[in-house]
Amino acid sequence: MDGHTDKLEENILALFKQACRQGRLDVAEHLLCALEASSKEGDNDELPCTCEPLDAAYLTIAGLRSKV
Repeated sequence: MDGHTDKLEENILALFKQACRQGRLDVAEHLLCALEASSKEGDNDELPCTCEPLDAAYLTIAGLRSKV
């Protein structure tokens, strides 16, 4: 990846947030795994990619937990 958010990751994040809103945490868990796998790809230097969608997903989870 070139440092920019990948369109696939953006789509996965949107679906993750929708699954959370609809209370489909089983589906959200799979989508979170997809974001985590995507962030492990690494760049040409074998360093982990910056994954803003993954960060946003974790923040969504934190927001859900604070509402409980």
